[in-house]
Amino acid sequence: MKIFLLLLFVGFLEVLAQKETFEGYKVYKINPKTENDVEFIKKLQNNGIGELWEDQVHVNYEARVMVPPENVHLFLENVNKENIDAQELISDMQSIIDNQLLPDAISRNSANASLLSMTWDRYHNLDNINKWLDELIINYPGVVKNVTMGTSFEKRDIRGIVINYKPDREEKLIGMLEGTLHAREWISTAVVNWIIKELLTSKDPVIRGMAENIEWHIFPVVNPDGYVYTFTTNRMWRKNRNTRNFTSCGAVSDDMSNGIDLNRNFDFAWMTVGVSSNPCSNTFAGSAPASEPETQAIVNYVRSIKDQGKFIYYYSFHSYTQLIIVPYSNGTSADVLQVDNYGDMFEIAARGAAKAKERYGTVYRFGIAADVLYVMSGSSFDWVKQETGVSVSYLIELRDMAAAIATVNAGISYENFKVYKVTPRNDREVKILTELKDQNEYMFWLNYVKQDVEAKIMVDPAKQNMFEKYLSEMGVKGDLIVKDVQSLMEDQLKRPITRNTQEYNWDFYQSWEEIEKWMEDTVAKYPDVTEIVTAGTSNEGRLIRGIKIAFKKRETPVIGMIESALHAREWITPPTATWMINELLTSSDPAVRELAENVEWHIFPVTNPDGYVYTFTNNRMWRKNRNKSLFTNCTHRNVDDDLSNGVDLNRNFGFRWNTIGASDDPCDITYAGPMAFSEPETMAIVNYVIGLQRRGNMVYYFSLHSYSQMLLVPYSDVGGAGVLSVPNYGDMFEIASKGAEKLQARHNTTYRVGTSLDILYPVTGSGFDWVKGGANVPIVLLYELRDVGEFGFLLPPRFIRPNCEEFMDSIIEIDRVTRALGYYHISSGNILKISSVLMAAVFFLLL
Repeated sequence: MKIFLLLLFVGFLEVLAQKETFEGYKVYKINPKTENDVEFIKKLQNNGIGELWEDQVHVNYEARVMVPPENVHLFLENVNKENIDAQELISDMQSIIDNQLLPDAISRNSANASLLSMTWDRYHNLDNINKWLDELIINYPGVVKNVTMGTSFEKRDIRGIVINYKPDREEKLIGMLEGTLHAREWISTAVVNWIIKELLTSKDPVIRGMAENIEWHIFPVVNPDGYVYTFTTNRMWRKNRNTRNFTSCGAVSDDMSNGIDLNRNFDFAWMTVGVSSNPCSNTFAGSAPASEPETQAIVNYVRSIKDQGKFIYYYSFHSYTQLIIVPYSNGTSADVLQVDNYGDMFEIAARGAAKAKERYGTVYRFGIAADVLYVMSGSSFDWVKQETGVSVSYLIELRDMAAAIATVNAGISYENFKVYKVTPRNDREVKILTELKDQNEYMFWLNYVKQDVEAKIMVDPAKQNMFEKYLSEMGVKGDLIVKDVQSLMEDQLKRPITRNTQEYNWDFYQSWEEIEKWMEDTVAKYPDVTEIVTAGTSNEGRLIRGIKIAFKKRETPVIGMIESALHAREWITPPTATWMINELLTSSDPAVRELAENVEWHIFPVTNPDGYVYTFTNNRMWRKNRNKSLFTNCTHRNVDDDLSNGVDLNRNFGFRWNTIGASDDPCDITYAGPMAFSEPETMAIVNYVIGLQRRGNMVYYFSLHSYSQMLLVPYSDVGGAGVLSVPNYGDMFEIASKGAEKLQARHNTTYRVGTSLDILYPVTGSGFDWVKGGANVPIVLLYELRDVGEFGFLLPPRFIRPNCEEFMDSIIEIDRVTRALGYYHISSGNILKISSVLMAAVFFLLL
């Protein structure tokens, strides 16, 4: 418990995160040489030995297989038996997560911890706490200073200390901790005292940095009258002890009216929601805002220190529901963008919650009060945020909620999950991996198994040995490429701690809320050429928004549309879209300017907002939308029932819907939905495309996905000579090939070009196929962005900028070739006519 208390606090301040753990998971690279190898690799997944990161496996294409530690031996035995080379790429996935996101782990011996007269083996009364504060002042002269912020209703001093190792510094960073605003929440006092001890005594370099670089103002008990009352009279007392509102309380003791809920008494939306005007209520907000001397003491003290330096932390400790609450508590999710740097606070809370879970499995939820607790007004931390603009302000609800812990959905943990790369070498290995995939014991990151095409398989740590043994028995080679999936996931969230949410950049991945805020800021900055556009709403009611960029207001503009994050887990796609928006608005490069000013662009960074949010809050590997109306039992597929809560939006469009490369099983990640166009996200895109065609010459549609480094040309279910059925296929192939050359030019990133059937796997019901075949847009391409290396969906942030740079190079080249071919002057309808003539000519020559 003692270590937990500090770990929780340090987790917030350091922005440490370990959301899902994959300790001990290994990732192997396997390159199947035959169809037998492919089948074997599939069998590995189906038998629960490892999990492929790819959806499918092909001969001579590297596959990555993630294997849990207990299956490593079995996996290796199986691949060796099948003479399949399995190269270990990642020996411990969790270590990668930690390296990418976390500083060095904190390890301290907490046995019999004490400091002077204070111990943490029991709760201490107010006299003992004040005595201990006096001892600290004596024993740490020049560092610890006594401070009294005010007096209580019963005239007790509200005491605290200031810890300042560098009192002469010119530019101060200030943090303030407040405990026991609610009297009965004894654990909050113990936490605050523990933090004091660690700041003064710990030798951990991280804690020393916190202690010596920040001036701390720490108040263990800010409601002394109530706290004393819980020791002397009523252990469950919550409020202060103001007796001026005494009245008859009927059903409860009249004594209940002797007090104000101090955490409803601050002048923040006072007495509006989540409060009571009845003195007999535990949430009685008082006769006026800041009516109580304890409230006034905090208000005056905060105002006195906020201008003494940079006020960066305010923490209000409470209990018990294991929550980290972000301001503001009187609003809903739709209001969060009103809070300055909400995105930063939300992310830091998420990481702090993950750190709290690390040692003892203690689950903390996080978010605004409306989402994780209940709405309220008049709270201290909300007032401090609004009044001072403090960088980070939280209400932390500490332990314990053991009785309710089983009902908490704190997200799926991938700690110690491993990813193996398995490349089936022959038909046999293709069959083995296909069978393995079909058993759903492991997660194949792609939906296919193909000879000589690598499959990435993610393996639960509990199944790692079984997976490795199976590969070994089957003689399929698998290379461990990711040792700990969680480390990669958390690396994707890594960002500078001091970053301001408005300083949007491409060095880290952004949440949906941050992307929304950035779009609004961008439109406000460029009001003459941009506007927010809305395609529709998601299943959960989120707006599907994008930015329209039009430098020249033409009557019949040339129009291009970009759609990304249709698959939620493909995080590299939103920053690619926002990068292009930024380049079109800010670049002085003549080629970019030509692209920006000759085309009216409609760019949607996140077209599956529900799924994208879910990858941040619950399951990083989520792919589909969040349609819960189709929920069903998934035991038959050996997967969690939650997988049925969604439709694969890139299989839901009404173009050859659900004929191949899709599933009619809600428990499958490629579930195409109950019918074509069943999903609001799908219909939003369809209606928006139709609307664009009515108002201009829509030339471009680009769909951004990951990962495989491919430029796909419609249609996804045709190949070979079948491509002749696609209008202007030759032009699109040529344009895509030129784009692929530019993708390689800058960073030597190789992209393949062709239809999905020819170079990936057959698909029907995809969005870009419908745009081509249903809406007849001339130039339609699907980008499968980086990478083909070890990372797959979990591309580290350091690759965002190179990816975006080469993408922009390709778009410029694509536009150059498209213009040269005359498409700016060809309507969608004319494409069909021209294609019909060309096809007739081709068949005439063949005859």
